[in-house]
Amino acid sequence: MIKNEHVPIMVEEILSFVNGKNNLSILDCTFGGGGHSKKFLERGHFVTAIDQDDYSLNIAEHLKKKYQNISFYKTNFVNLDMLNLNKKFDFILLDLGFSTNQLNNNDIGLSFKTDSNLNMNYLGGDLDAYKIINFYDKEELQRIFNKYGEINQSEKLAKYIVNRRSIKKINTNYELIEILRNSGVNFRSKKIHFATQAFQALRIESNHELENLIIFLKKVHNFLKFDAYLAIISFHSLEDRIVKKYFKENIIKNKKIFQNNKDWGFNNLTKKPLTASRLEVIKNNRSRSAKLRVGRFIN
Repeated sequence: MIKNEHVPIMVEEILSFVNGKNNLSILDCTFGGGGHSKKFLERGHFVTAIDQDDYSLNIAEHLKKKYQNISFYKTNFVNLDMLNLNKKFDFILLDLGFSTNQLNNNDIGLSFKTDSNLNMNYLGGDLDAYKIINFYDKEELQRIFNKYGEINQSEKLAKYIVNRRSIKKINTNYELIEILRNSGVNFRSKKIHFATQAFQALRIESNHELENLIIFLKKVHNFLKFDAYLAIISFHSLEDRIVKKYFKENIIKNKKIFQNNKDWGFNNLTKKPLTASRLEVIKNNRSRSAKLRVGRFIN
């Protein structure tokens, strides 16, 4: 039996857009622990799932034993156009959060709650948090902490890290957390762990997360049927701004005029993003920062 600790987020809100509809073709671009896909499968829909994680592949293989109408591709969602799918979909979901399975994987080291070697790269590329922290110059560190972590005192933090690593290389998550604690930097919020912003910056840089999202958005319309839905769950302001801008730039002014001067666009169904219910946040604290935006595709 595969151990799967992930709890899918905003399931009922997502399913509300397909209630009463049968035999839909679903593209789950971030399969993760398979929670959303399983809900679609239980309702008889056909699911094509994408994820680059080996653990996700194992979960998908397990699901196939019960549901015949699922196919799985082991890759990152940014490679959507390289899969030769030769079809379009009624509903495309992109959940930009991490599965609990990934967060609990010490080889990746995304969590600041357990110690691990500095990594944070879950895509298998050459860049990781260790290389960033120990070899980026002060200006590069300042750039990522400011741009991706939104840390106001990013220059002060970058200078402190450069000074500390000159004495000893920074090897683990806990070593980095101790440096952040002693840096004298005022981090944004007391409601979240003080290391959250720095870890976010390192993770985004290591995996090119925002670049991948932008690339994905440039091509995803090619895979949507007329009247299909595109649903995207983001977990921090940087992602949400990109998604919000995408729907705004590609909105339909009326039935015949497209904002983007192309032959396609979206009815924006969530001018304000949907958020998790109070009850869901109580049950699953990770859902507190989730924002769901949905558009209906017209061409």
